[in-house]
Amino acid sequence: MEAQFTIDPQTGNLGVGDVRLRPLQSKLEVEPQVAQLVKGSRDHGNGFEWLYLTGLIFGGQPASVGLCFHLGRLEQASWSVQLPDAPMDGGWPTREAIDREVAFVRDALARDGLNAKLDWGEVWSSFDPKGFMASNGLRYRTS
Repeated sequence: MEAQFTIDPQTGNLGVGDVRLRPLQSKLEVEPQVAQLVKGSRDHGNGFEWLYLTGLIFGGQPASVGLCFHLGRLEQASWSVQLPDAPMDGGWPTREAIDREVAFVRDALARDGLNAKLDWGEVWSSFDPKGFMASNGLRYRTS
């Protein structure tokens, strides 16, 4: 069974199934709670570490999530959504597929009461021309 990925618009808490993750929560607390969903991790060696989660649902569609820890604290998350029948070109999403994902994520965020700037941080969904992909994410205020 796939776990829902949600964002609480009031607190910025992330829902990963039944698990609730708080802004700036320590990686040592988070990692065991999401261990069954971790597909991989990456330590950039500069204070930034990522945990990559699969088997999630965002807005009713399959999703993958990356949790970013800076100096051991949850500061960011990014995610992608796999929409059905998204047009592909040689295994890569087309601009049309990317635009559909951005529109879908923006609609899902709006339905949940999430707009760009919030008391606890910010959320976004936009086309990333450098990576030629949808960029969906959130960042917590740290000061």
